[in-house]
Amino acid sequence: MANTRSKRRQRGSIRPNGAGFQVRVHAGRDPLTKTDIYLHEQAETEAEAEKVRTRLLHQVDENRHPKAQVTMAFLLERWLGVAELDETSYERTEGIIRNYTGAGRGCQ
Repeated sequence: MANTRSKRRQRGSIRPNGAGFQVRVHAGRDPLTKTDIYLHEQAETEAEAEKVRTRLLHQVDENRHPKAQVTMAFLLERWLGVAELDETSYERTEGIIRNYTGAGRGCQ
């Protein structure tokens, strides 16, 4: 009798890249930006790349990877939208954020 089970899809990918191999593993979705998160690493040989892939998958399985890939500017912008500040404090804080990150209300 033939085995009717489908072959399980391999997690992560290894591809030739420059002088070595790039390893890429999906680590979930960013809860704030709703974009996919990937862990990347470069290896010199295919055997090393397989070890890297295994290590990255272990990090994902153990939840030992960043859960979000957002900038400080993004977080400060979100915080400014919910912070309970008086008008003067709001304007001053917005100016500081804009000066140091390029973010802030009305900033493109």
